[in-house]
Amino acid sequence: MLAFLFVDGLGLSRDPRSPLQRLELPTLKALSQGFGPEPADRPGQAYRVLDAGLGVEGLPQSGTGQTTLLTGRNAARMLGFHQGPHPLRSLQALLAQESLQVWARRQGLRVLHANGYRPEYLERAQRSRRNLLSAFGYAARCAGLELLPAGHPLALPPAFWNDPKAAGRRFAELAQEHHLTILENWALDYAAHRAPDELEARFSELDRFVEGFLEAAPAATLVIAADHGNAEEPWHPQHTRNPVPLLVCGPLATTVPPMRSLTELAPWVREQLKNGGAGGRI
Repeated sequence: MLAFLFVDGLGLSRDPRSPLQRLELPTLKALSQGFGPEPADRPGQAYRVLDAGLGVEGLPQSGTGQTTLLTGRNAARMLGFHQGPHPLRSLQALLAQESLQVWARRQGLRVLHANGYRPEYLERAQRSRRNLLSAFGYAARCAGLELLPAGHPLALPPAFWNDPKAAGRRFAELAQEHHLTILENWALDYAAHRAPDELEARFSELDRFVEGFLEAAPAATLVIAADHGNAEEPWHPQHTRNPVPLLVCGPLATTVPPMRSLTELAPWVREQLKNGGAGGRI
């Protein structure tokens, strides 16, 4: 089993003003060697530093970054520019054919998009003639997965958890029941753009969420990845060209190759799921 926690807008920075340097964040720092600039491995843990620029000028954006994470294709280079926040026609076609969610369902695997959405948002997204979903949400819909309303038994709030550790434990429980479980956390990016005074709280709750997952000691491997930088530099509201972290914790950590780009995550995930390395049968 593999639990994919996607964190929107988490880049790496060694600037002493950065929340990554100022805040304690004991769980995330333990997994990332203090968010260091170099990859590192420990028993049951792997930390990689990934380029989010994808060889294309300009600031990385969510649409192309997330599509690249989910397909292994360099979406920004395919378009010739970074696109966000919602994938448009070319990226939609790529997600419909090659996203992890679509691929896993074709393999007959149990896949859960665990985000709980506000019912009014789901209704608006369904009615709209243009895509209002993120790449993760769009890929889930292409895979025939239900976009769950908040309060559904299989749904988790993607952020702003009343009890972050309990939410992390619930994510671990859900991961035990599926081959691939995905939760899209957008709170850091949202706060960095619109409410920088809330960033410290959002970082802290994310750290406690991951702590809760690990305390549950699931057989599932936890993968934490980001699409671009933003929240690590709260002194401005723009995205950054900083690299982003990849954290892997669990049985599959020993299989993580020396990745350097967003393009390398999806092929590794496919290989592990294809080989049955994600925790056995369900």
